[in-house]
Amino acid sequence: MIIVENIISEKLDESVLAKDAVPLTWEGRRKCRQRLTTTEGREIGLALPTGTILQPGDVLYRNEQFEIVVEGLPEKVLVLRPQTRRAFGIACYQIGNLHRPIGFCGGAILIPYEPVLENQMDRLGFEYTIEELVFTHAAARCH
Repeated sequence: MIIVENIISEKLDESVLAKDAVPLTWEGRRKCRQRLTTTEGREIGLALPTGTILQPGDVLYRNEQFEIVVEGLPEKVLVLRPQTRRAFGIACYQIGNLHRPIGFCGGAILIPYEPVLENQMDRLGFEYTIEELVFTHAAARCH
């Protein structure tokens, strides 16, 4: 088993190495201690510093033959597109008040789907769609 204790930050010529991936949802990318299997069947154990949040594209392991990267899995995401600054601010406040992760894509607010959050958005009168996206809490690549 490969034990991963740090994210590799040095960039290499990516065409030289074979690729292996660990596909993870948002929740999976937040767990800094877990056992995983890559798409090629390699077993890895994460022993990352507490509070580490993995991002799609992070390199977990590299040797002379291959590297293992984090791949984001699409998942259900609530996408709010408030029409005014006031509505945008109120939506962000309500999401933060519920201690939920939030992402931004252009003028849209993204939240990992939970039925409770959907009910809350309905109750507050926010218009939204539910889409299959790779959620990140950082500024996302827009779909």
